[in-house]
Amino acid sequence: MEDKHLTPSPALLAFYNAIPNVVWSVLSLGPLSVFCYQHMARPWLYGALAVSLLGYAVPRAWFRWWQLSGSVAAYRRLGVHVANQFTQHGSFINGLLRRRYPHYRHVQSRAAVAALRQHTYHLEQFHLVGFLFFLFAAGYAAALGRVGWGLVLSVLNMLYNVYPMWLQQYIRVRLDGAHR
Repeated sequence: MEDKHLTPSPALLAFYNAIPNVVWSVLSLGPLSVFCYQHMARPWLYGALAVSLLGYAVPRAWFRWWQLSGSVAAYRRLGVHVANQFTQHGSFINGLLRRRYPHYRHVQSRAAVAALRQHTYHLEQFHLVGFLFFLFAAGYAAALGRVGWGLVLSVLNMLYNVYPMWLQQYIRVRLDGAHR
């Protein structure tokens, strides 16, 4: 007899959630790598990378200062909920998992909520570092007169870094609303 409360293995969860990460990373980091390899002087590349990595030194307490909104509605107007469909632990991946494991929930306890909250800060910080590097690369492209590259890198920065940062904020706002 099949247990109705089966849960996916950690390996299966990791596999499913790696798919959107790999897709988004290839789509965004591929063009960035091509630009940096073909057009960016190495001292500028290393300098931009070093300055971008300073994003990891930003204290978590500062994140609330640039949070877009305390309201879910503001993020929904920007389409952040749509971006959530195509990310790790997003609607699409969770839907696939629930086909086979109907009782699966990514967040199942108060401890899991607290862990998720902390993880959102980690991911927002990662995308802050990425945002800074993409910004420097797009600015460098513009300074070289490579407007096409500057535009491509700017659009990719929005998709790969800005929306994911907003998504982390959106998740925290939703978590805050669930505990009121």
